[in-house]
Amino acid sequence: MTGTAQSLIIANAISKGAFRVPLTTFLGLSQNFGANNQNNSHEITLRELADLAMGGSGGIHAGSFPDGLTGVMRSNLKANWISMATAAVAVPVMFKIGTKLLRKPVIQPMNKLIKMSGLGTEVKV
Repeated sequence: MTGTAQSLIIANAISKGAFRVPLTTFLGLSQNFGANNQNNSHEITLRELADLAMGGSGGIHAGSFPDGLTGVMRSNLKANWISMATAAVAVPVMFKIGTKLLRKPVIQPMNKLIKMSGLGTEVKV
């Protein structure tokens, strides 16, 4: 469970850094764009990547980014590489610390209480 949550948090950070949209917006599950809720050339979704693969513009304004997708990605990564790298390193460390802190004070006493109640072989937290 924690591995999945950790992976989703890191994937969301990478999506925000590389594509400038949350993971749910990148996947098309929501429409969470900027202040006016309209997509701009910096914000890339999976649908737009598919459009580019089929020969379309992908919603990238040629006047702003003559290089197309590579120009947008270069701009996004240049602006957000620090937050992406920080998330990739800090999130696993925080999960490991959190697991160690919560494991001993909460789970072990609960398992001892369950064992003392006589349910120790059938139930364990």
